[in-house]
Amino acid sequence: MFIRQDDFFSFSGESRTVPKLEVLAPAKINLFLEVTGKRSDGFHELDMLMAPVALFDTIKISVGGISEISLSSRWAQGLKSQPELPEPQDNLVHRILSMFQEVVWELHHQRPGICVDLIKRIPLAAGLGGASSDAAAALVAANQLVGELLTFDQLLEIAARAGSDVPFFLYRRPARCRGRGEIVTPLSSGQSLPVVLVKPDQGLSTPAVFSRLAEFASQSADSIEPMLAAFQAGDLSMIGARLHNRLFEPALAELPALSQLFVQLQKLDVAGCQMTGSGSTFFVICRHRTQARNIASRLRQMMTGTVLDTYTLDQPFGWAA
Repeated sequence: MFIRQDDFFSFSGESRTVPKLEVLAPAKINLFLEVTGKRSDGFHELDMLMAPVALFDTIKISVGGISEISLSSRWAQGLKSQPELPEPQDNLVHRILSMFQEVVWELHHQRPGICVDLIKRIPLAAGLGGASSDAAAALVAANQLVGELLTFDQLLEIAARAGSDVPFFLYRRPARCRGRGEIVTPLSSGQSLPVVLVKPDQGLSTPAVFSRLAEFASQSADSIEPMLAAFQAGDLSMIGARLHNRLFEPALAELPALSQLFVQLQKLDVAGCQMTGSGSTFFVICRHRTQARNIASRLRQMMTGTVLDTYTLDQPFGWAA
């Protein structure tokens, strides 16, 4: 996440200067996703390689005033025909900030009021981690605005309770994620990968896709090690050959129309393609950014939905005030 600090006037009707942070929260793709078992708490054991990509939601956040959370959300200007966003109380940003308030109260007897304006660009129900990234960004920014009352480990504990993908975004770089996603090992990348994101009009529910997993449970688990070696070496061809997503077939069972899109993408002369997360977005790994731009242009003419050319963030995407 990238953070820029400003001051602005008038918070909760008061005419005074209040610090405000503007945060860019990136999407992610799963270069590797294996399901290795099911836990007693109902979650699945996962082994994943995730990389952040340069597609960002924007969060404007400030603290002060009464001890409430005010959240507004909207799609960025120019994005048409997007689904309705969740009500504030149902948004993961609201949930994680409520957790943050409770921990700050328990440890420091303070309950800061928090005001958030969320501008969305990352598609919903897409497997791109937008809600988790927004939550992680809001958590870090709120903590920074209150003088970093909580340590990184305390933020990590809140993130793990909020959602499986949220801890990944706190580390700000590619990572191997295990457990249900909360065991994060940051990794170095050999290079930034040019990618094209292809999100069909229809999205997929993560619980619905996982519910179909038992239909394909007889398959043995793939090892992540060859992908990790290829990724850290920056071997584009080998990365493309090692792309893997155990949720791909359950997603096809849930949304059969994805099969036709995948067949089209496989015909492209690229390093590889795969679905990210529980879908419905596919990503295409290209050989260079010019190829990514050209392929994105062609795909926009061929299909409805969202097509974006971007790249993975291979260095820690740190914040600077």
